[in-house]
Amino acid sequence: MPSFRAIRALLALNYGISLQYRAQSVLWMINGTVPLIMMLIWLQLAKGGPIGGYDATTFAQYFLFMFLARQSTPTWVIYLMDRGVKNGELTPYLLRPMHPVWHYASEHWGELLCRLPIILPIVAVGLTIADAWSWSLLAHLPAFVLGLMMAWLINFTVHMTVGLIAFWSDNALGYDTVIYQLYIMLGGVVVPVELFPEAVQSILAWTPFPYVLDFPVRVMIGRIEGFDVLAGFGIQLFWIAVLGALFTWGWRKALRQYSAAGA
Repeated sequence: MPSFRAIRALLALNYGISLQYRAQSVLWMINGTVPLIMMLIWLQLAKGGPIGGYDATTFAQYFLFMFLARQSTPTWVIYLMDRGVKNGELTPYLLRPMHPVWHYASEHWGELLCRLPIILPIVAVGLTIADAWSWSLLAHLPAFVLGLMMAWLINFTVHMTVGLIAFWSDNALGYDTVIYQLYIMLGGVVVPVELFPEAVQSILAWTPFPYVLDFPVRVMIGRIEGFDVLAGFGIQLFWIAVLGALFTWGWRKALRQYSAAGA
């Protein structure tokens, strides 16, 4: 693991790069406004009464924090890996004492630091306009932040693992779209997972998708409490461990493939 000084230097570098491309960052944030659009739709539906235990206030809280979760956990590392393999950009990273994962991760963290000053006020204003602010939200904030950090790790590791396909195929980028659609449909971005049929919820409970978006959001708005929160954290850690082991195994094989190709 690299030193804190090295990580801080990488983060500062990538934060500076992100500041130079603020327009691009804004476009990416606009692309992540699906939760806000869905909030307006569900608020209209909730005018006739609560739906599955969600009233207008709960829907507003859920989708505003879903917007925050979506903006805090995106990853484009499959694109970085695909470009690195095809253009040889990965080779200089391999010659350094720091694992390339840290370079990719710091690029995402730098972008996140640029987004937060814009995202947080949007959420705060949204809660105020929707009259959905509650002091109880502050009590759930530490668990939400912890869940969001582990959610990012799951999402990043999933994409890193799938990105290994780039070492063998020219179509790795196509899988990025597939993963994105799965997270949108199964992660609670369009419909809260609690409103899915119970049979579907039982199946999703064994997948990582709800634990990247829906789980930390429901923790934040008080829909998951007590032991269930700890159980959710345990499942997040399980997926981090499984995906991390899978990536480590695949990375060794990928490097042998990369070397055999003459890189």
